[in-house]
Amino acid sequence: MKLAIISVTNQGALLGDALAEKLAKLGKKADVFAKAGRNPMNSISYDLLSKLISDIFSKYDGFLFIMATGIVVRVIAPHISDKRVDPAIVVMGDNGEHVISLLSGHIGGANELAHLIAEISDAEPVITTATDLAQKPAADMLAVKLNLKIEPFTQLKAINSAIVNNDTVKFFLDKTLNNQNRYEQEAVKQGVVFKDLSLLPNEEYDAAVIITDQLLPINKNQLYLRPLTLAVGIGCRRNTSKEEILAAIKDACTQIGHSINSISIIGSTIVKQDEKGLLSVIQQLNVPSIFFVNEQLQECIETYQLEESNFVKKKIGVGNVCAAAAILAGQSNKLLLPKTKYKNVTVAIAPVK
Repeated sequence: MKLAIISVTNQGALLGDALAEKLAKLGKKADVFAKAGRNPMNSISYDLLSKLISDIFSKYDGFLFIMATGIVVRVIAPHISDKRVDPAIVVMGDNGEHVISLLSGHIGGANELAHLIAEISDAEPVITTATDLAQKPAADMLAVKLNLKIEPFTQLKAINSAIVNNDTVKFFLDKTLNNQNRYEQEAVKQGVVFKDLSLLPNEEYDAAVIITDQLLPINKNQLYLRPLTLAVGIGCRRNTSKEEILAAIKDACTQIGHSINSISIIGSTIVKQDEKGLLSVIQQLNVPSIFFVNEQLQECIETYQLEESNFVKKKIGVGNVCAAAAILAGQSNKLLLPKTKYKNVTVAIAPVK
């Protein structure tokens, strides 16, 4: 977590510096900001808090504000948008007695950050998240720990509410997924007991949390946590729209019965690294991308005897982009979906190794 510590008073500046030193001993770096005139030697000076936050809010994963909670609420209000992307916000009084997890407790990691700061400063952590107070597992916390995407996100609140209210909420795990031990080990830490996904149709429950990359019907009382298992290779004509590329990807995932939210990485040719429609899709899906040079693609084509197009080879120098890019991006040796042609797009899908 890239962390910023910000204070407004003399005492807060000294506390921020001390906390940064303690974090550094744990191998956790923090940038320390103190108001001009009140900054110890290791702090970065600023004049206006609102301008500082405007400048740096998107650059950090977490913030520790050493000041009044009301100040923090007002200064971050214009910048917060969605719990899926908002940074962890933790607040501490400059007397160092309490540490409040204010925003993004689970997904952003504010609750864990508050506990860490409390531990190194002998402060009292203040956590208000209902599942934490009830000492019950939370679906979003499980997702964070296992790097899973939540689908549909709008269902998360209802599922966690059902957990807190002692409804019958069951957790199901797809036993065809790799790394079963990883899931089971984290489940123990979170107080979760998994049932085999194959039992889902015959189980009775008020709500269900399901870990799988398979496309299954989404009922109003179900939440899917999607593991990142797919590498998607893309080829497209110049100036193909974002909408057309995204529609092709969705259809391709549907063909193999997997969720688009299980895409781990998108690969293509370096010729397409400035393709606006493709870049927009990558940004919308919020996944990493990699663009391969012709030599890499050609070696993969030859190794796996991939189908080649003379037209594509004449245009960019290699005869297959999507399938080769999928295999390379997934570091795999097989395809779940071979080269599939759409009007202006080609898509292939490989498993992530």
